[in-house]
Amino acid sequence: MVEQARTDRQELGEEVELALAYARQHDRPLMRSVFELDRRLAGVVATSSETMIGQMRLAWWRDLLEKPVSARPSGEPLVKRLGDTWGGSASEFSPLVDGWETLLVADALDKETLRQFCEGRAEAWAAIARALELPGTDQRRAYNAGYRWALADLAAHLSDEGERSMALDLAKGLEPAAPLHRRLRPLAILSGLAKRSLAMGGVPLLEGRTAALLALRIGISGR
Repeated sequence: MVEQARTDRQELGEEVELALAYARQHDRPLMRSVFELDRRLAGVVATSSETMIGQMRLAWWRDLLEKPVSARPSGEPLVKRLGDTWGGSASEFSPLVDGWETLLVADALDKETLRQFCEGRAEAWAAIARALELPGTDQRRAYNAGYRWALADLAAHLSDEGERSMALDLAKGLEPAAPLHRRLRPLAILSGLAKRSLAMGGVPLLEGRTAALLALRIGISGR
């Protein structure tokens, strides 16, 4: 089984593209490939008509990430980009796959499912901080910021009011936002937008004029 993208370049959300514009040129491909993988896994969950089929597709990605770069399929553009930017360290994203699988197999969305899903996506942000060789404190802050973003991103896509309320209730227990390292500026922007989104009841991250202004402020000052 080979996961094939419709286009060579994976489309990302507007807020992610905006945030990535503030990355250092050398860091941008590294970060972009992570968000592209996240988007691809989201597509697997959204388009799998049966849970078992979705699990097989996610397992393909999990197994691929564990393989040496030389053993990965060469005709898949995203696989190549992950190899170019992460090399053998792509195995760090197994928790990201696990997070999306948690959402796929859940009979109903509950707080434990939400927690596991957010943890998986947050680990990807921590992996970025590790790849940039930032200190442990920055890695932990990146994880917390990723958790906040994952929760806000999901809440913004939930049509069920009860499920959204559950996500917003979970947000009340999040650790306070802390400044992120300059090289993590794109993550700081997304975390700031996520904080605003959750405070406004789970609105889309770039909804309203003040969202763009907030992104600009964080992009310049980090706060």
